[in-house]
Amino acid sequence: MGALPDITPTAALQFDAAGEAAAIAETYVHAAGQFALARDAKGLAYSLRQAAVALASAASTAQALRPAQQTEGSR
Repeated sequence: MGALPDITPTAALQFDAAGEAAAIAETYVHAAGQFALARDAKGLAYSLRQAAVALASAASTAQALRPAQQTEGSR
């Protein structure tokens, strides 16, 4: 990876938040795998739900980083 592009402080915080939410999702996915190996249905279901919530948060935050959509004829 090369040099980081210049971004606003707000965008930097959004990138950090998306990365943190993705890392939380990763932790829950790992826990889900462990619960599955232990045949713990309750732990598995909880971990997968929490992973989905964290991933949705990461996706929502990442979506906010995309440029605004321009409609035809607008400037």
